[in-house]
Amino acid sequence: MTPLAADASPDTLPLPPGNPGLPLMGETLEFLRSSRHFIERRQARHGDVFRSHILGSPAAFLVGPEALQWIFAGEGKYLQNRWSPAVRRLLGANSLALLEGDAHLERRRLLAPHFSYAAMRGFVPVIESLAARHLTRWAERPGDFTLWPAMRELAFEIALTLLFGERAVDVPYFMHHFQRWTAGLFVPVPIDLPWTKFGRALASKRAMLDALHRLVAERQALAEQPLDLLGSLLSPREGEAPLSREAIIDELQLLLFAGHDTTVTALSNLMLLLARHPEALEKGRAAVAGLTGPLTLDALRATPYLMQLLHEGMRTIPPIGGAFRVTTRDVAFKGYRIPKGWTVPVSIRSAHLTEATWPEPDRFDPERFGAERTEPRKPGTFVPFGGGPRICLGQHFAMVEMSVVLALLLQHYTWELVPGQDLEYVQIPFPQPRSGIQLRMRRLGAPGTAR
Repeated sequence: MTPLAADASPDTLPLPPGNPGLPLMGETLEFLRSSRHFIERRQARHGDVFRSHILGSPAAFLVGPEALQWIFAGEGKYLQNRWSPAVRRLLGANSLALLEGDAHLERRRLLAPHFSYAAMRGFVPVIESLAARHLTRWAERPGDFTLWPAMRELAFEIALTLLFGERAVDVPYFMHHFQRWTAGLFVPVPIDLPWTKFGRALASKRAMLDALHRLVAERQALAEQPLDLLGSLLSPREGEAPLSREAIIDELQLLLFAGHDTTVTALSNLMLLLARHPEALEKGRAAVAGLTGPLTLDALRATPYLMQLLHEGMRTIPPIGGAFRVTTRDVAFKGYRIPKGWTVPVSIRSAHLTEATWPEPDRFDPERFGAERTEPRKPGTFVPFGGGPRICLGQHFAMVEMSVVLALLLQHYTWELVPGQDLEYVQIPFPQPRSGIQLRMRRLGAPGTAR
């Protein structure tokens, strides 16, 4: 059965099969415990379209590449983003994430040139310098260390430096308030009291906004802007109106969030996967053996196995498992009616782990993305950065950053997992093992290490 057009009349169609679950709570608890198993069990019972009640709303789950394409195509037509109350209050109202319709498209048009792949060329030396300093520190630590907070420090300093330039901001100050701010983004009930996560997040948001206002005001007074992303945002292209200071500050806040935790998730989980798959790790080392001297964008692009590792890592463990949309009118999909106001989850994890598309989907196999795999990949089967009008604006930045860090890791370091740690995954807000990934890491060639 093929999907009905979104503008086909759904009046006579049935609701998708399913169960609303308990009063008020619906099936939220089971969904939060493991969204993957939740979807798989109901998909086996009802097929690729079913209904539930999660997170305070009736929901229509649409599973598979065809469904993802329908969801991405519906942005601004019959679907719009659904954010939780906490996210709406903590993200800037003028930021790209919260804008809708024409305002969203216009902001993307203004921002896109600042995040093109070519625009990342000049950032490679800065990323390499910062990453080399952090990786050296990891390897020189006595004993074991926990990867997740260390990777957060690295990614956050890279994001700050590319946004504001070197030595422009107090990194520990921003890191402290950023972590308290992001901790409040995913609370189920946003209670604004000083001792709650959400209350502390609001206080840290105010502290960050004050600092950003001062920084942007100082930069606007300069006759010539430095070559960083803030300078790019403050230098509109010919014929374009400049963004307001409030809009720039909201975008900077969003960029710190969007350009940080997803990169941390992807790189940390890839290091875990490589520790468990030494054959892929050794092939990665061989692939970067020819990289000499400072890294360049051209050299990274000429090392396809780096991309294979990154892509397979994000396929196996997507840095963001999904998102949510809400219907803006009654719509029809595959013979079912989805009423106005229903939540429509965007399940990236399900798309990446579909047996029909990815044989043995739980197996880590970078060769899936090799040049010898000539069959075309169907749209909607690999979407680590989302799709449609809301595809991640910073995807090129993320790929360049991760390529540089991964190349340095493969060239110069070896690491292994500490035995006995808890590697069971929690999925919210980002997929990570409970232990934070405890590692033993050494520089290649150092005493006691083997290549």
